[in-house]
Amino acid sequence: MEHLVYDIQSGDFGGAGAASRDLKRHLKRIGAESNAVRRAMIAAYEAEMNVVIHTEGGRLEATVSDGQLDVDVIDRGPGIPDVSQAMREGFSTASSEARALGFGAGMGLPNIERNSDRLRVTSAVGDGTRVSFSIVLRPEAADQGARPSSLGIVAELCRDCRHCLVACPTAAVRVREAQPSVLYHLCVDCTCCIAACDPGALTLLDAPDGLAPGADAVLAVPPALLAGFGDHAVDTVLEELRGLGFAAVVSVHPYEDELRRGVLDLAATSALPTPIISPVCPAVVSLIEVKFPSLVPHLAPLASPWEALQRDLGARDVTYVVSCPSQRTALLAQQPTAQRRTVTPRLVRKAVLPRLAKRRRAADGTPTPRPQAAGADDLLVVTGVSHVLAVLEEIEDGGLSDVASVEPFICDDGCFGSPLLGEDAYVAAWRWAAAAAAGPGEGRSFERARPFRPRPGIRLDPDMAVAIRKLALLDAETRALPGKDCGVCGAPTCAALAEDIVMECAVRALCPYVTSEEESAS
Repeated sequence: MEHLVYDIQSGDFGGAGAASRDLKRHLKRIGAESNAVRRAMIAAYEAEMNVVIHTEGGRLEATVSDGQLDVDVIDRGPGIPDVSQAMREGFSTASSEARALGFGAGMGLPNIERNSDRLRVTSAVGDGTRVSFSIVLRPEAADQGARPSSLGIVAELCRDCRHCLVACPTAAVRVREAQPSVLYHLCVDCTCCIAACDPGALTLLDAPDGLAPGADAVLAVPPALLAGFGDHAVDTVLEELRGLGFAAVVSVHPYEDELRRGVLDLAATSALPTPIISPVCPAVVSLIEVKFPSLVPHLAPLASPWEALQRDLGARDVTYVVSCPSQRTALLAQQPTAQRRTVTPRLVRKAVLPRLAKRRRAADGTPTPRPQAAGADDLLVVTGVSHVLAVLEEIEDGGLSDVASVEPFICDDGCFGSPLLGEDAYVAAWRWAAAAAAGPGEGRSFERARPFRPRPGIRLDPDMAVAIRKLALLDAETRALPGKDCGVCGAPTCAALAEDIVMECAVRALCPYVTSEEESAS
């Protein structure tokens, strides 16, 4: 059993929601069912806001046990003269200040009742109010199977700079004794650590066979690669790629366009919860499965562009030039043998640059401005890990109800911003938009072969009762550490080191500050 207490300040609209967000984090840690986590977040937030808006302050107390969450929110305030009236939707006594900020719509108690399994409100005029609610907790069904990973480690290149620790959005990287390692249950195969690692100790490794041209072989490439050779025109690059010995060179961009159309169609016609999230970026899909399992139903049940292209090409001999580890992992999940035919843009550039150097640079044609994404009015395009995390948090908390669909990319400026590509993202995207020779191409959209499923991710144990006990140990270990988040211990934060300790893969002595204090005390 875990007992949590949070103070709530009257009128603190800026800090409001801190208690409910931390409660949500605890419930995710124990692996509670995502729908229950979401309901708890909404109910706790409404109760928290009631204290901020209507009272002189108070506190939120939560007890997390195996099977149930019990929350008591006690305030110091005027009390409620008529509880039954306050339970009616639209009834509010909020101040003009609160209403100006968008609060006080009279939905607080009704929303708590709607999202809880039991609610009790007791109040005395002049003494304050106690709102007590309970929510049944069941464990989230998660995919426990092993998953392929495409993040490669070249340990001898590590300079122990530890920039990767800060860059990883899921705290999956550790560096100890100049040896990087990855917690693969947390890794989403994005490019964040790769972008932060100048020496290349964290990278995407090329297939053992490398480039394998042949009379029937196909080279599948991202549009950013085609537009990433300086002022060499896209059609020139395509010609030289074919000159390497491939029977055909195909771009993934028509499949990106078809997926966008499919997502917009679903947003207009389906009963899926909104906003519908495009699976265009496999790294974002993994991020949702690891950190935001309640958003799995929001994912459009369609294949990513690379998965669709792979299915369309069938049994043909294909070499895939991927721009991030997550694309390779998605291909491996559908076809494990793809590992022998998946290469990085670096390998292709190395092969084709000498050929391009022999040609006269194309100078004809006037570049055109970069167009907006198709369906921009109905599609919220989000790029960059910090923005993606913020948008997913907002959707999880019940926001963005006015948005029909979201197209998220982990990399800044989408796949054009992958650190594995050689050209600046904006330059490559501009050149690609100007390349009329690339043509529309032909692509298809496919329904997913396998459903999206939450991953164990941040949960501390498959058994909820054990996870609750570990959560108490985690809180104790976190309090025992200095909170410097300096990375000296090899973990990105003190909280991450505390988790490593609880999971028995690290010891507290790795923190030099705790060790020094203990030695001084002795």
